[in-house]
Amino acid sequence: MTERLLVDDPEVALDGSTLTVERVAGLAGAPIVVLPTVRALELTLQSWETAVGIAARQPVYGRTTGVGGNRDTSVVDGAEQDLRLLRSHATGSGPALPDHIVRAAMIIRINQILNGGSGMHPDIVGALVDSVASSQLPIVHARGAIGTGDLSAFSEIALGLMGESARTDGSVHTAWSPHQGDALPLISTNAMTVAIAGNTSVDVADWLRHCLVVSVLSVIATRSSAEPFAAQVQAARKHPGQAEVAARIRELLTPHLVTAVRVQDSFGFRALPQILGATWQALQRLGTTLSVEMNSSSENPLVSVEDDKVFHNGNFHGMPIALAIDEAKLALASAALLSQCRLANLSDPSVTGLRAFLADGPAGSSGTMLLEYTTSAAIAEIRSSAAPGSLGHTVISRGTEDHASFASQAATQLADILVQSRLVLACELISAIRALRQQNRVLDPATELGAYVQRAQKVLDARTEDRPLSADLAAAVTFLAQTP
Repeated sequence: MTERLLVDDPEVALDGSTLTVERVAGLAGAPIVVLPTVRALELTLQSWETAVGIAARQPVYGRTTGVGGNRDTSVVDGAEQDLRLLRSHATGSGPALPDHIVRAAMIIRINQILNGGSGMHPDIVGALVDSVASSQLPIVHARGAIGTGDLSAFSEIALGLMGESARTDGSVHTAWSPHQGDALPLISTNAMTVAIAGNTSVDVADWLRHCLVVSVLSVIATRSSAEPFAAQVQAARKHPGQAEVAARIRELLTPHLVTAVRVQDSFGFRALPQILGATWQALQRLGTTLSVEMNSSSENPLVSVEDDKVFHNGNFHGMPIALAIDEAKLALASAALLSQCRLANLSDPSVTGLRAFLADGPAGSSGTMLLEYTTSAAIAEIRSSAAPGSLGHTVISRGTEDHASFASQAATQLADILVQSRLVLACELISAIRALRQQNRVLDPATELGAYVQRAQKVLDARTEDRPLSADLAAAVTFLAQTP
Protein backbone atom coordinates (compact mmCIF):
# COMPACT_ATOMS: atom_id res chain seq x y z
CA MET A 1 0.00 0.00 0.00
CA THR A 2 1.53 3.27 -1.13
CA GLU A 3 2.36 6.01 1.34
CA ARG A 4 0.39 9.21 1.61
CA LEU A 5 1.84 12.05 -0.47
CA LEU A 6 2.78 15.18 1.47
CA VAL A 7 3.29 18.34 -0.55
CA ASP A 8 5.38 21.27 0.64
CA ASP A 9 6.23 22.95 -2.68
CA PRO A 10 6.27 26.77 -2.38
CA GLU A 11 4.91 27.05 -5.93
CA VAL A 12 2.72 24.63 -7.84
CA ALA A 13 1.99 24.68 -11.56
CA LEU A 14 -1.48 23.83 -12.81
CA ASP A 15 -2.04 22.85 -16.41
CA GLY A 16 -5.64 21.64 -16.42
CA SER A 17 -4.79 17.99 -16.93
CA THR A 18 -2.44 16.48 -14.31
CA LEU A 19 -3.94 17.24 -10.89
CA THR A 20 -4.40 14.32 -8.48
CA VAL A 21 -6.34 13.68 -5.29
CA GLU A 22 -3.18 13.35 -3.23
CA ARG A 23 -1.76 16.53 -4.73
CA VAL A 24 -4.80 18.57 -3.80
CA ALA A 25 -4.86 17.18 -0.26
CA GLY A 26 -1.23 18.14 0.17
CA LEU A 27 -1.76 21.64 -1.18
CA ALA A 28 -4.96 22.62 0.58
CA GLY A 29 -3.79 22.75 4.18
CA ALA A 30 -2.26 26.23 3.98
CA PRO A 31 -1.97 29.19 1.59
CA ILE A 32 -0.20 28.09 -1.57
CA VAL A 33 1.12 29.85 -4.67
CA VAL A 34 -0.52 28.33 -7.74
CA LEU A 35 0.98 29.16 -11.12
CA PRO A 36 -1.14 28.32 -14.18
CA THR A 37 0.97 27.29 -17.14
CA VAL A 38 1.23 29.74 -20.05
CA ARG A 39 -0.40 27.28 -22.44
CA ALA A 40 -3.34 26.70 -20.10
CA LEU A 41 -3.91 30.46 -19.69
CA GLU A 42 -3.77 30.92 -23.46
CA LEU A 43 -6.39 28.20 -23.89
CA THR A 44 -8.60 29.84 -21.25
CA LEU A 45 -8.45 33.16 -23.11
CA GLN A 46 -9.24 31.47 -26.41
CA SER A 47 -12.19 29.73 -24.75
CA TRP A 48 -13.59 33.06 -23.55
CA GLU A 49 -13.14 34.69 -26.95
CA THR A 50 -14.83 31.71 -28.63
CA ALA A 51 -17.80 31.85 -26.23
CA VAL A 52 -18.29 35.58 -26.76
CA GLY A 53 -18.22 35.16 -30.52
CA ILE A 54 -20.72 32.30 -30.51
CA ALA A 55 -23.11 34.10 -28.15
CA ALA A 56 -23.19 37.03 -30.59
CA ARG A 57 -24.66 34.84 -33.31
CA GLN A 58 -26.83 32.22 -31.56
CA PRO A 59 -28.62 31.50 -28.27
CA VAL A 60 -26.31 30.09 -25.60
CA TYR A 61 -27.74 28.75 -22.35
CA GLY A 62 -26.78 30.90 -19.39
CA ARG A 63 -25.23 33.60 -21.59
CA THR A 64 -28.14 34.80 -23.64
CA THR A 65 -30.85 32.93 -21.68
CA GLY A 66 -31.91 32.34 -18.12
CA VAL A 67 -31.09 29.05 -16.40
CA GLY A 68 -33.05 26.01 -15.23
CA GLY A 69 -36.76 26.53 -15.78
CA ASN A 70 -35.92 29.93 -17.30
CA ARG A 71 -33.95 28.38 -20.14
CA ASP A 72 -36.32 29.80 -22.79
CA THR A 73 -36.19 33.34 -21.41
CA SER A 74 -33.92 35.69 -23.36
CA VAL A 75 -31.55 37.89 -21.37
CA VAL A 76 -30.84 41.38 -22.64
CA ASP A 77 -29.07 43.16 -19.78
CA GLY A 78 -25.65 41.54 -20.05
CA ALA A 79 -23.58 41.14 -16.92
CA GLU A 80 -26.46 42.27 -14.69
CA GLN A 81 -28.02 38.85 -15.24
CA ASP A 82 -24.75 37.25 -14.12
CA LEU A 83 -24.85 39.27 -10.90
CA ARG A 84 -28.46 38.26 -10.26
CA LEU A 85 -27.65 34.61 -10.93
CA LEU A 86 -24.75 34.55 -8.49
CA ARG A 87 -26.66 36.42 -5.79
CA SER A 88 -29.74 34.23 -6.03
CA HIS A 89 -27.76 31.00 -6.13
CA ALA A 90 -25.56 31.89 -3.14
CA THR A 91 -28.10 30.16 -0.93
CA GLY A 92 -26.34 27.64 1.27
CA SER A 93 -27.14 26.28 4.70
CA GLY A 94 -25.50 24.44 7.56
CA PRO A 95 -22.07 25.10 9.06
CA ALA A 96 -19.25 26.81 7.20
CA LEU A 97 -16.85 24.44 5.47
CA PRO A 98 -13.26 24.39 6.82
CA ASP A 99 -10.62 26.40 4.98
CA HIS A 100 -8.75 23.38 3.65
CA ILE A 101 -11.87 22.10 1.89
CA VAL A 102 -12.69 25.49 0.36
CA ARG A 103 -9.09 25.95 -0.75
CA ALA A 104 -9.06 22.45 -2.26
CA ALA A 105 -12.26 23.17 -4.19
CA MET A 106 -10.83 26.42 -5.53
CA ILE A 107 -7.62 24.70 -6.64
CA ILE A 108 -9.68 22.06 -8.42
CA ARG A 109 -11.85 24.70 -10.08
CA ILE A 110 -8.81 26.64 -11.29
CA ASN A 111 -7.49 23.46 -12.87
CA GLN A 112 -10.83 22.68 -14.51
CA ILE A 113 -11.10 26.18 -15.97
CA LEU A 114 -7.58 25.83 -17.36
CA ASN A 115 -8.84 22.75 -19.19
CA GLY A 116 -10.36 25.20 -21.66
CA GLY A 117 -14.04 24.34 -21.83
CA SER A 118 -15.63 26.98 -19.59
CA GLY A 119 -15.68 30.10 -21.76
CA MET A 120 -14.92 32.23 -18.71
CA HIS A 121 -12.80 35.36 -18.86
CA PRO A 122 -9.32 34.38 -17.57
CA ASP A 123 -9.34 37.06 -14.86
CA ILE A 124 -11.32 34.61 -12.69
CA VAL A 125 -8.19 32.46 -12.62
CA GLY A 126 -6.18 35.32 -11.15
CA ALA A 127 -8.81 36.03 -8.51
CA LEU A 128 -8.96 32.39 -7.45
CA VAL A 129 -5.17 32.09 -7.44
CA ASP A 130 -4.82 35.16 -5.20
CA SER A 131 -7.42 33.84 -2.77
CA VAL A 132 -5.80 30.40 -2.56
CA ALA A 133 -2.48 32.07 -1.79
CA SER A 134 -3.97 34.01 1.13
CA SER A 135 -5.85 33.35 4.36
CA GLN A 136 -8.76 35.34 2.98
CA LEU A 137 -11.05 32.61 1.72
CA PRO A 138 -14.74 33.01 0.95
CA ILE A 139 -17.15 31.61 3.52
CA VAL A 140 -19.01 28.63 2.09
CA HIS A 141 -21.89 26.75 3.70
CA ALA A 142 -21.74 22.96 3.76
CA ARG A 143 -25.23 22.24 2.44
CA GLY A 144 -27.05 23.12 -0.74
CA ALA A 145 -25.87 20.85 -3.58
CA ILE A 146 -27.65 17.77 -4.89
CA GLY A 147 -25.00 16.34 -7.20
CA THR A 148 -25.76 18.35 -10.34
CA GLY A 149 -23.17 21.05 -9.73
CA ASP A 150 -22.09 22.80 -6.54
CA LEU A 151 -24.15 25.85 -7.44
CA SER A 152 -24.62 27.42 -4.02
CA ALA A 153 -21.03 26.77 -2.91
CA PHE A 154 -19.43 28.43 -5.92
CA SER A 155 -21.95 31.26 -5.92
CA GLU A 156 -20.84 31.96 -2.34
CA ILE A 157 -17.23 31.82 -3.48
CA ALA A 158 -18.11 34.29 -6.24
CA LEU A 159 -19.73 36.73 -3.82
CA GLY A 160 -16.66 36.55 -1.60
CA LEU A 161 -14.41 37.39 -4.55
CA MET A 162 -16.80 40.16 -5.61
CA GLY A 163 -16.71 41.84 -2.21
CA GLU A 164 -20.38 41.20 -1.52
CA SER A 165 -19.78 38.89 1.44
CA ALA A 166 -17.15 38.64 4.16
CA ARG A 167 -14.22 36.28 3.93
CA THR A 168 -12.96 34.02 6.68
CA ASP A 169 -10.72 36.72 8.15
CA GLY A 170 -13.65 39.17 8.30
CA SER A 171 -12.39 41.28 5.40
CA VAL A 172 -14.60 42.43 2.55
CA HIS A 173 -12.95 43.52 -0.67
CA THR A 174 -13.45 43.22 -4.40
CA ALA A 175 -11.05 40.98 -6.30
CA TRP A 176 -13.21 40.07 -9.28
CA SER A 177 -16.28 41.17 -11.20
CA PRO A 178 -18.03 38.81 -13.61
CA HIS A 179 -18.01 39.50 -17.32
CA GLN A 180 -21.17 38.73 -19.26
CA GLY A 181 -21.63 34.97 -19.31
CA ASP A 182 -19.15 34.21 -16.51
CA ALA A 183 -21.63 33.30 -13.78
CA LEU A 184 -23.02 29.97 -14.98
CA PRO A 185 -19.70 28.40 -16.03
CA LEU A 186 -18.12 29.33 -12.69
CA ILE A 187 -20.76 27.45 -10.71
CA SER A 188 -21.33 24.62 -13.19
CA THR A 189 -18.90 22.28 -11.42
CA ASN A 190 -18.74 19.54 -8.81
CA ALA A 191 -15.39 20.81 -7.52
CA MET A 192 -16.60 21.25 -3.92
CA THR A 193 -18.00 17.71 -3.80
CA VAL A 194 -14.77 16.41 -5.33
CA ALA A 195 -12.77 18.35 -2.74
CA ILE A 196 -14.74 16.86 0.16
CA ALA A 197 -14.61 13.33 -1.26
CA GLY A 198 -10.93 13.63 -2.20
CA ASN A 199 -9.84 14.91 1.19
CA THR A 200 -11.85 12.19 2.90
CA SER A 201 -10.47 9.48 0.62
CA VAL A 202 -6.91 10.43 1.59
CA ASP A 203 -7.91 10.17 5.25
CA VAL A 204 -9.62 6.82 4.60
CA ALA A 205 -6.36 5.57 3.08
CA ASP A 206 -4.60 6.54 6.31
CA TRP A 207 -7.32 4.74 8.29
CA LEU A 208 -6.75 1.61 6.21
CA ARG A 209 -3.03 1.73 6.89
CA HIS A 210 -3.73 1.99 10.61
CA CYS A 211 -6.34 -0.76 10.32
CA LEU A 212 -3.83 -3.16 8.80
CA VAL A 213 -1.35 -2.59 11.60
CA VAL A 214 -3.97 -2.81 14.37
CA SER A 215 -5.40 -5.98 12.87
CA VAL A 216 -1.93 -7.57 12.90
CA LEU A 217 -1.59 -6.65 16.58
CA SER A 218 -4.90 -8.43 17.12
CA VAL A 219 -3.63 -11.46 15.19
CA ILE A 220 -0.75 -11.74 17.63
CA ALA A 221 -2.85 -11.01 20.73
CA THR A 222 -5.48 -13.61 19.80
CA ARG A 223 -2.88 -16.25 18.89
CA SER A 224 -4.34 -16.51 15.41
CA SER A 225 -2.97 -18.30 12.38
CA ALA A 226 -0.89 -16.63 9.66
CA GLU A 227 -1.98 -19.21 7.08
CA PRO A 228 -4.75 -17.00 5.56
CA PHE A 229 -2.09 -14.48 4.55
CA ALA A 230 0.14 -16.89 2.65
CA ALA A 231 1.11 -15.89 -0.87
CA GLN A 232 -0.24 -19.19 -2.18
CA VAL A 233 -3.72 -18.33 -0.92
CA GLN A 234 -3.73 -14.98 -2.69
CA ALA A 235 -2.37 -16.45 -5.92
CA ALA A 236 -5.32 -18.84 -5.99
CA ARG A 237 -7.79 -15.95 -6.31
CA LYS A 238 -5.77 -13.19 -8.03
CA HIS A 239 -7.53 -10.06 -6.77
CA PRO A 240 -4.72 -7.46 -6.69
CA GLY A 241 -6.01 -5.66 -3.59
CA GLN A 242 -6.22 -8.92 -1.66
CA ALA A 243 -2.66 -9.85 -2.63
CA GLU A 244 -1.35 -6.39 -1.70
CA VAL A 245 -2.98 -6.45 1.73
CA ALA A 246 -1.79 -9.99 2.47
CA ALA A 247 1.75 -9.08 1.45
CA ARG A 248 1.65 -6.11 3.79
CA ILE A 249 0.44 -8.31 6.66
CA ARG A 250 3.23 -10.80 6.01
CA GLU A 251 5.73 -7.94 6.01
CA LEU A 252 4.49 -6.76 9.41
CA LEU A 253 4.39 -10.26 10.91
CA THR A 254 7.71 -11.61 9.61
CA PRO A 255 9.96 -10.36 12.44
CA HIS A 256 7.65 -11.72 15.12
CA LEU A 257 6.87 -15.22 16.35
CA VAL A 258 3.22 -16.10 15.76
CA THR A 259 2.05 -19.36 17.33
CA ALA A 260 -1.46 -20.36 16.31
CA VAL A 261 -3.60 -22.21 18.88
CA ARG A 262 -6.54 -22.99 16.58
CA VAL A 263 -6.89 -24.81 13.30
CA GLN A 264 -8.93 -21.94 11.91
CA ASP A 265 -9.90 -18.47 13.11
CA SER A 266 -12.98 -16.29 12.70
CA PHE A 267 -13.62 -14.16 9.64
CA GLY A 268 -12.23 -11.11 11.44
CA PHE A 269 -8.79 -12.63 10.83
CA ARG A 270 -9.26 -15.24 8.13
CA ALA A 271 -10.95 -12.86 5.66
CA LEU A 272 -8.70 -9.85 6.35
CA PRO A 273 -7.03 -9.81 2.90
CA GLN A 274 -10.31 -10.33 1.09
CA ILE A 275 -12.23 -7.55 2.85
CA LEU A 276 -9.48 -4.98 3.32
CA GLY A 277 -8.21 -5.73 -0.19
CA ALA A 278 -11.64 -5.04 -1.66
CA THR A 279 -11.84 -1.85 0.39
CA TRP A 280 -8.45 -0.72 -0.87
CA GLN A 281 -9.47 -1.36 -4.48
CA ALA A 282 -12.73 0.57 -4.01
CA LEU A 283 -10.74 3.49 -2.61
CA GLN A 284 -8.38 3.39 -5.58
CA ARG A 285 -11.34 3.44 -7.99
CA LEU A 286 -12.73 6.47 -6.15
CA GLY A 287 -9.38 8.23 -6.47
CA THR A 288 -9.32 7.53 -10.21
CA THR A 289 -12.84 8.92 -10.65
CA LEU A 290 -12.05 12.06 -8.67
CA SER A 291 -8.82 12.63 -10.57
CA VAL A 292 -10.72 12.42 -13.86
CA GLU A 293 -13.18 15.00 -12.55
CA MET A 294 -10.39 17.37 -11.44
CA ASN A 295 -8.93 17.41 -14.94
CA SER A 296 -12.14 17.67 -16.94
CA SER A 297 -14.47 20.32 -18.28
CA SER A 298 -17.76 19.85 -16.48
CA GLU A 299 -19.41 23.03 -17.70
CA ASN A 300 -22.72 23.36 -19.49
CA PRO A 301 -22.52 24.51 -22.18
CA LEU A 302 -19.09 23.23 -23.15
CA VAL A 303 -17.05 25.64 -25.26
CA SER A 304 -14.96 23.99 -27.96
CA VAL A 305 -12.23 26.30 -29.22
CA GLU A 306 -11.19 23.82 -31.89
CA ASP A 307 -14.68 23.50 -33.36
CA ASP A 308 -15.81 27.09 -32.67
CA LYS A 309 -18.96 25.63 -31.13
CA VAL A 310 -20.76 25.25 -27.85
CA PHE A 311 -22.28 21.94 -26.81
CA HIS A 312 -25.18 21.94 -24.37
CA ASN A 313 -24.68 18.84 -22.24
CA GLY A 314 -24.86 17.06 -18.88
CA ASN A 315 -21.18 16.94 -17.88
CA PHE A 316 -22.09 18.62 -14.60
CA HIS A 317 -24.05 15.55 -13.50
CA GLY A 318 -22.31 13.82 -10.61
CA MET A 319 -23.42 10.20 -11.09
CA PRO A 320 -19.90 8.83 -11.74
CA ILE A 321 -18.76 10.54 -8.54
CA ALA A 322 -21.76 9.40 -6.52
CA LEU A 323 -21.41 5.75 -7.54
CA ALA A 324 -17.68 5.71 -6.77
CA ILE A 325 -18.26 7.30 -3.35
CA ASP A 326 -21.12 4.93 -2.57
CA GLU A 327 -18.87 1.96 -3.33
CA ALA A 328 -16.16 3.38 -1.06
CA LYS A 329 -18.73 3.95 1.70
CA LEU A 330 -19.92 0.35 1.61
CA ALA A 331 -16.34 -0.94 1.48
CA LEU A 332 -15.26 1.17 4.46
CA ALA A 333 -18.34 0.04 6.37
CA SER A 334 -17.38 -3.60 5.85
CA ALA A 335 -13.82 -2.94 6.99
CA ALA A 336 -15.12 -1.28 10.16
CA LEU A 337 -17.45 -4.23 10.77
CA LEU A 338 -14.47 -6.55 10.57
CA SER A 339 -12.72 -4.52 13.27
CA GLN A 340 -15.76 -5.04 15.48
CA CYS A 341 -15.46 -8.79 14.86
CA ARG A 342 -11.85 -8.79 16.01
CA LEU A 343 -12.80 -6.83 19.12
CA ALA A 344 -15.24 -9.59 20.04
CA ASN A 345 -12.38 -12.09 19.77
CA LEU A 346 -10.16 -9.93 21.96
CA SER A 347 -12.87 -10.06 24.66
CA ASP A 348 -13.07 -13.86 24.58
CA PRO A 349 -10.91 -15.80 27.10
CA SER A 350 -10.85 -18.89 24.89
CA VAL A 351 -9.21 -16.81 22.14
CA THR A 352 -6.72 -14.72 24.12
CA GLY A 353 -6.02 -16.97 27.08
CA LEU A 354 -6.81 -13.96 29.28
CA ARG A 355 -9.81 -13.01 31.39
CA ALA A 356 -13.11 -12.05 29.80
CA PHE A 357 -13.08 -8.48 28.47
CA LEU A 358 -9.39 -8.25 29.34
CA ALA A 359 -10.45 -7.48 32.91
CA ASP A 360 -8.08 -7.07 35.82
CA GLY A 361 -8.80 -6.96 39.54
CA PRO A 362 -11.55 -8.74 41.51
CA ALA A 363 -13.76 -11.41 39.95
CA GLY A 364 -16.62 -9.88 37.97
CA SER A 365 -14.59 -6.86 36.81
CA SER A 366 -15.87 -5.53 33.48
CA GLY A 367 -12.61 -4.44 31.87
CA THR A 368 -13.22 -3.41 28.26
CA MET A 369 -16.84 -4.64 28.17
CA LEU A 370 -18.27 -1.22 27.24
CA LEU A 371 -16.05 -0.98 24.18
CA GLU A 372 -18.34 -3.51 22.54
CA TYR A 373 -21.28 -1.18 23.22
CA THR A 374 -19.31 1.71 21.77
CA THR A 375 -18.55 -0.16 18.57
CA SER A 376 -22.15 -1.32 18.22
CA ALA A 377 -23.37 2.28 18.49
CA ALA A 378 -20.78 3.41 15.95
CA ILE A 379 -21.68 0.60 13.54
CA ALA A 380 -25.34 1.66 13.74
CA GLU A 381 -24.29 5.16 12.64
CA ILE A 382 -22.17 3.67 9.86
CA ARG A 383 -25.04 1.52 8.64
CA SER A 384 -27.27 4.58 8.33
CA SER A 385 -24.66 6.61 6.43
CA ALA A 386 -23.75 3.71 4.13
CA ALA A 387 -27.16 3.82 2.41
CA PRO A 388 -26.41 4.77 -1.23
CA GLY A 389 -26.78 8.49 -1.80
CA SER A 390 -27.16 7.78 -5.51
CA LEU A 391 -30.58 6.24 -4.83
CA GLY A 392 -31.93 9.75 -4.19
CA HIS A 393 -34.33 11.36 -6.64
CA THR A 394 -35.85 14.76 -7.23
CA VAL A 395 -37.59 16.80 -9.92
CA ILE A 396 -36.97 20.55 -9.71
CA SER A 397 -36.94 23.79 -11.72
CA ARG A 398 -40.31 23.26 -13.39
CA GLY A 399 -39.36 19.76 -14.47
CA THR A 400 -36.31 20.72 -16.50
CA GLU A 401 -33.99 19.10 -13.98
CA ASP A 402 -35.54 15.72 -13.32
CA HIS A 403 -32.66 13.69 -11.95
CA ALA A 404 -29.90 14.21 -9.40
CA SER A 405 -26.97 12.07 -8.28
CA PHE A 406 -26.81 13.37 -4.68
CA ALA A 407 -23.04 12.95 -4.90
CA SER A 408 -22.69 15.79 -2.40
CA GLN A 409 -24.65 13.86 0.19
CA ALA A 410 -22.62 10.72 -0.54
CA ALA A 411 -19.39 12.67 0.07
CA THR A 412 -20.67 13.91 3.42
CA GLN A 413 -21.76 10.38 4.34
CA LEU A 414 -18.29 9.04 3.56
CA ALA A 415 -16.81 11.58 5.96
CA ASP A 416 -19.35 10.57 8.62
CA ILE A 417 -18.49 6.88 8.17
CA LEU A 418 -14.79 7.66 8.57
CA VAL A 419 -15.46 9.40 11.91
CA GLN A 420 -17.30 6.36 13.24
CA SER A 421 -14.74 3.94 11.75
CA ARG A 422 -11.98 5.67 13.68
CA LEU A 423 -13.99 5.12 16.84
CA VAL A 424 -14.47 1.42 16.06
CA LEU A 425 -10.77 0.93 15.30
CA ALA A 426 -9.87 2.86 18.47
CA CYS A 427 -11.74 0.23 20.50
CA GLU A 428 -9.76 -2.53 18.81
CA LEU A 429 -6.47 -0.69 19.30
CA ILE A 430 -7.09 -0.18 23.02
CA SER A 431 -7.99 -3.85 23.44
CA ALA A 432 -5.10 -5.21 21.38
CA ILE A 433 -2.55 -3.10 23.28
CA ARG A 434 -4.06 -4.15 26.61
CA ALA A 435 -4.04 -7.83 25.63
CA LEU A 436 -0.39 -7.70 24.59
CA ARG A 437 0.49 -6.02 27.88
CA GLN A 438 -1.38 -8.65 29.89
CA GLN A 439 0.34 -11.40 27.93
CA ASN A 440 3.69 -9.73 28.65
CA ARG A 441 4.25 -9.74 24.91
CA VAL A 442 6.87 -7.13 24.01
CA LEU A 443 7.39 -6.47 20.31
CA ASP A 444 10.86 -5.33 19.36
CA PRO A 445 10.67 -1.51 18.90
CA ALA A 446 13.26 -1.83 16.15
CA THR A 447 10.55 -3.45 14.01
CA GLU A 448 7.76 -1.50 12.33
CA LEU A 449 5.10 -3.23 14.41
CA GLY A 450 7.02 -2.76 17.65
CA ALA A 451 7.60 0.93 16.93
CA TYR A 452 3.88 1.39 16.27
CA VAL A 453 3.03 -0.27 19.59
CA GLN A 454 5.50 1.99 21.35
CA ARG A 455 3.88 5.10 19.86
CA ALA A 456 0.40 3.88 20.78
CA GLN A 457 1.40 3.02 24.33
CA LYS A 458 2.62 6.58 24.86
CA VAL A 459 -0.92 7.92 24.39
CA LEU A 460 -2.90 5.09 26.04
CA ASP A 461 -3.30 4.74 29.80
CA ALA A 462 -1.61 1.53 31.00
CA ARG A 463 -3.92 1.02 33.98
CA THR A 464 -6.12 -2.08 33.66
CA GLU A 465 -8.43 -1.76 36.68
CA ASP A 466 -12.07 -0.92 36.02
CA ARG A 467 -12.27 2.78 35.18
CA PRO A 468 -13.81 5.10 32.56
CA LEU A 469 -12.31 4.51 29.13
CA SER A 470 -13.59 7.73 27.51
CA ALA A 471 -10.21 9.45 27.70
CA ASP A 472 -8.54 6.37 26.22
CA LEU A 473 -11.01 6.44 23.32
CA ALA A 474 -10.37 10.11 22.65
CA ALA A 475 -6.61 9.57 22.69
CA ALA A 476 -6.86 6.55 20.41
CA VAL A 477 -9.08 8.38 17.93
CA THR A 478 -6.60 11.26 17.79
CA PHE A 479 -3.77 8.78 17.26
CA LEU A 480 -5.66 7.10 14.40
CA ALA A 481 -6.42 10.43 12.73
CA GLN A 482 -2.69 10.95 12.16
CA THR A 483 -0.77 9.59 9.21
CA PRO A 484 0.71 6.27 10.40
